[in-house]
Amino acid sequence: MPPSHTSPRLTPARIGLALLLVLGAVVSLPRAHAEPAPRAGDHHITGQVYAGYQGWFSAEGDGSPVNQWRHWNGSTPSPGNQTFEMWPDMSAYPESAHFPTGYAGLGNGDPATLFSSYPTEVTDQHFAWMAEYGIDGAALQRFGQDMTVPQRKQQRDAITGRARDAAERHDVGFYVEYDISGLTDANLEQTLKTDWTETITGTLGLTDSPSYAYEDGRPVVGIFGFGFTNRPGDAATAQRVVEWFQDQGAYVIGAVPWGWRTETSTKPGFSGVYHSFDMLSPWFVGNRSDLLPVMRADRDDLASRGQAYLPVVYPGFSWANWNGGERNQIPRDTGRFLWQQALDVRELGIPQAFIAMFDEYDEATSIAPAASDSSMIPTDQYFQTTSADGVFTSPDFYLRLAARASRVITGDAQPTPEIPVPLSEGPVFLRTGLERGIDAQPTWTDTPGPGGTANVTGPEGGGGPTLRVATGDGAADGASALRVRGLASGTGHSYAYLQAFDVSVPVSDATRLSYDFLPENEGGRHVSVDLVLSDGRTLRDSAATTQDGVDMHPAAPKGAVGDWTTVTSAFGPELAGATIETVLIGYDRTGAAGPFDARIDNLVITDG
Repeated sequence: MPPSHTSPRLTPARIGLALLLVLGAVVSLPRAHAEPAPRAGDHHITGQVYAGYQGWFSAEGDGSPVNQWRHWNGSTPSPGNQTFEMWPDMSAYPESAHFPTGYAGLGNGDPATLFSSYPTEVTDQHFAWMAEYGIDGAALQRFGQDMTVPQRKQQRDAITGRARDAAERHDVGFYVEYDISGLTDANLEQTLKTDWTETITGTLGLTDSPSYAYEDGRPVVGIFGFGFTNRPGDAATAQRVVEWFQDQGAYVIGAVPWGWRTETSTKPGFSGVYHSFDMLSPWFVGNRSDLLPVMRADRDDLASRGQAYLPVVYPGFSWANWNGGERNQIPRDTGRFLWQQALDVRELGIPQAFIAMFDEYDEATSIAPAASDSSMIPTDQYFQTTSADGVFTSPDFYLRLAARASRVITGDAQPTPEIPVPLSEGPVFLRTGLERGIDAQPTWTDTPGPGGTANVTGPEGGGGPTLRVATGDGAADGASALRVRGLASGTGHSYAYLQAFDVSVPVSDATRLSYDFLPENEGGRHVSVDLVLSDGRTLRDSAATTQDGVDMHPAAPKGAVGDWTTVTSAFGPELAGATIETVLIGYDRTGAAGPFDARIDNLVITDG
């Protein structure tokens, strides 16, 4: 299990609270600078799904109390000098929130910049995304050093206050979750008590916010770390802390080791602590085994004592850039890993869950928008992308998927075996530089598709023509490109239409195709990208042309031997109203025998 320098999970307020309001009772905790605020009533934990919110990134020049790089790295992030795995999609942030790094430019030519969590506009964008996509709320992480190191505390308090304001602005729930990392046996108990009374319910007045999560009329607080072998606190201290928060009127969630029930890989003697929480949330991140039996046993054990259950779900995990080792360590499997967890929670009838995490780019567990492919990451450093499993997925795919998974868990949407969320909603529906482990890869190799083959063999005169990803020299950029090769056996009509990508792309008048093209010989000039649509139409048989007026049929030669050129076609008006189902690479020539050899790179299909 990875050491959670990630954090736990949360949700909004409840029915018991609404009843109190109806009866005219006022439920509030003191806020030093404001009158008690009425409870919104819909921000609670049960029946909702919250995501953990780190809010821990900073950058040199961001104007924060720390004012230096943190969590991207301790100094300027640059090749080989980073502690994060996924590159964020920076396109939605204002220019003022872009901080320069030491990397080369992105694959698309943009400068390599990163955000800081400190600027108000960044926090607001994150909560705006939660509201837009349908994430119920955020568990605001609060780490040991955030409470004990003055500059860190100033920074965390500022970000927390901005998160509160953004949550209220966008009607998103939130609550505080303490991660006891960075504390010691000596200061743990008093630090938590002081922070809750003086800052959380004191100067920040968080529990008086109409967006703060309440359960059974009590403000929610999470505590991550009790029972973990690498966290401070013995059982007696932990018990006192839990009971103290409950005595303050709080509803306490315990984020505990996944083996809590059997005391597997936990500190001994913590059973009483686990049993004292109002809700338990075992930390499953880093565990890729079938957890359904574990969750079922957890649910039943907790139900026998009247405790609530908050399962943890997560999209995947990796930290190769930070700790070395395997890239894409726990693959997202193009969303299927997270989706199956949601189906499991629904099967068990548990109507709430915690998503780990919203903005955890460090360990590749984030659902917030991230780079989708090699065009969106620096050209001189590996980062995991949303398309790392070989299928193009948009930067916001996991945010859309997490929102739908949340509704399945809460019972507001029906579970389906297949993911009902499109891989992309545009404007980019396919984009690949063919880089392995980063970009979409061909669904098929050497496989004839609609149109078939005739009078062609493999490049050596036997077998069939080949379509594969070639690495090394010969790519338009990066290290990889598609390469199609074969041999026309006579001067008659020879052709080969080979399947490349299985896609689902709706075609409108604005849909266009672009790719880089290198014919290695004259036969290669008769190679072109082709498309097969749901109604049987093909790009080759349409009236579509390139930007230079050349017919898109492979029989119309394109490019110059030995030179890379870019082929674009605004084919939308010719094929609008159907859906592209297959991308083919076609060769088609009459009147010449001999070899054909061509490369295709940076293939893009967009809408507008």
